[in-house]
Amino acid sequence: MITETSRASENPVPHAAAPRRRFVRTLFGAVAGLGAALTTRRSAAAQATTRGPAATAAGAKRFVTHEYFAGATDLPADVYGDLGYMRKGSASMFGGGSPTTLEPIVSADEWRRKAEALREIFAMTLGTPPTLECPLSIRIEGDKDRGAVIERKVSYLLSPGERVNSYLLFPKGARGPLPAVLTIHPTTEFGKEQAVGRGAMENGKLSDTAARRAYGLHLAERGYVTFSPDLLGAGERMYPGRRSFDNQPFIDAHPLWSGTGKDLHDLKRAIDVMQAMPEVDPERIASLGHSQGAGLTCYLAAVEPRVKVGVANCGAYPSRVQQNPFNHARTSWWTGRPALRPFILAGKPLPIDVHELLALAAPRPFLNIVALNDVGFKVEDEPLTRPAWENLRMNVRKIYALYGAEAKFENIAHLDGHDFHDAMREKAYAFLDRHLRGRG
Repeated sequence: MITETSRASENPVPHAAAPRRRFVRTLFGAVAGLGAALTTRRSAAAQATTRGPAATAAGAKRFVTHEYFAGATDLPADVYGDLGYMRKGSASMFGGGSPTTLEPIVSADEWRRKAEALREIFAMTLGTPPTLECPLSIRIEGDKDRGAVIERKVSYLLSPGERVNSYLLFPKGARGPLPAVLTIHPTTEFGKEQAVGRGAMENGKLSDTAARRAYGLHLAERGYVTFSPDLLGAGERMYPGRRSFDNQPFIDAHPLWSGTGKDLHDLKRAIDVMQAMPEVDPERIASLGHSQGAGLTCYLAAVEPRVKVGVANCGAYPSRVQQNPFNHARTSWWTGRPALRPFILAGKPLPIDVHELLALAAPRPFLNIVALNDVGFKVEDEPLTRPAWENLRMNVRKIYALYGAEAKFENIAHLDGHDFHDAMREKAYAFLDRHLRGRG
């Protein structure tokens, strides 16, 4: 572990380091741009390559994508430890004429400075949006009685000429304003329909999988207002002749932007609409989603302070522990952040990763639920995936602890695969009850 030392002068000095795994030293060397560390990394990679079949026969696996972990048979002891570090120096360091060091973040004020930098980096990976300003022009298109719940179709403008429909669900007879949840659907052609309890049918009824993902309906029945929009490429927003979530026409029309950037723009507009609804308490809005909806909940909470609570189930997997980081920047089907492709192809670390995005929600409550046997990993990979996620949880909690809010970040890891199972949904709903409604 790296221990803290006192600052004896205006110019900080590097902290003394207790013995750590070579991989972590290499990681910080790469981040700091130290040539000697890079040389060590290349040498280690070359030695690992020469081991060839023998290493494979011995059970060695290369799960981690970045070159500075080449040949590793397990993860570094503190793979996400860089989260708690930032560059420090004297006031003149920005002029480039004084020494700097990477040092531990020791206060919420210091974290806010790093958080501002991380948000700027994240914005760079989203690309450049066109000018899209326009009024919401909200219309109430009609109500439907669904027993204990009223389903209201609401239309509004995302951009000039781009009108979309979403569903607002609220308990029948409830007096507002009520706590509200933006319920973001996963990658399904049914889009918002699945979130409100419609979708794939089996034997004349909603399939078990679709029923598990009807969280917009579940939460409305539980006493919340929910708002369920279609993401680009799903439901009413599918491109003609293309499969769901194929957003290539959008990328072709906006080559400087990104699919994730567009989704976040649209979800911010959804929050605008929610805050305009008399049924919604504008100061108690959460975001919840599964799969694609979970990843977007993570990103949205990182950049949108109006999201007071976040719940993500089986969402974004960190690129450092992923067999193919192009999941973040595909070249076909759903295209997320094309700006990441050069980093991935060149074998460079991504400029911002999931542990940093999760920490950007601090100190707001966030529950992250992850399947260890997801994104190509199997149950037998648990000796790698569980320590990785536990290390992420530990480091994100350190950021929350700077605010005295360590318990507000939870990370639940299981081996039940990529779904929103009953047990996990109950944990998710209880988390919302506790942090958005002050119950439990």
